[in-house]
Amino acid sequence: MKKETIQKGINYQDYRSMVAELMQENKTTGTKQTNELVEFTKLNEQRTNRNEKQFILSQELTDLFVNKSFNEFWIVFVEAWCGDCAQNLPAIYNIAKHAPGVELKIIIKSENPEEMNNYLTAGAEAIPKLVRINKDSLENIGTWGARPVNAQIIAEHWKKNKETIAKEDFEKELHLWYAKNRSKDIQKEFWEMLTR
Repeated sequence: MKKETIQKGINYQDYRSMVAELMQENKTTGTKQTNELVEFTKLNEQRTNRNEKQFILSQELTDLFVNKSFNEFWIVFVEAWCGDCAQNLPAIYNIAKHAPGVELKIIIKSENPEEMNNYLTAGAEAIPKLVRINKDSLENIGTWGARPVNAQIIAEHWKKNKETIAKEDFEKELHLWYAKNRSKDIQKEFWEMLTR
């Protein structure tokens, strides 16, 4: 990843402030501005607030961070209108906050198309996309995203059955799954990724 891209990344608090300011102007992140995306952004603000409040770091990650230190940037490509970002970014932030030696940087996907293109998921610009970068060498040491595996199964099922399942029903099912899961799966997947 280019050094300039990493330097462009902002911290979580600055990202949250930026989104709040954009919403006051009836805008969202990125290059595409529509009323629909602004409404999604407002809904996602509620999701993000809820996920921040109810996050509890798992015992497995707590134990790991007592014994292990990292030397990594975690670069996360996001957009404020993306429901999966609202569900997963608060967890990524909280995990990073507790991981010694990890520095989280947030990048707006649509403002960095060339770099995003290097981290496609099954050929798509799926977000949130986390890229782990060694702070010294700036080499990519791993990725995660855009959803926990069980959330991805719900999405894949909908993609195969779009003719019979309405998008609204799929989104309801997906976000209900997130609400019930309370970041347990993403924490488990991060533990697996960081202990590999």
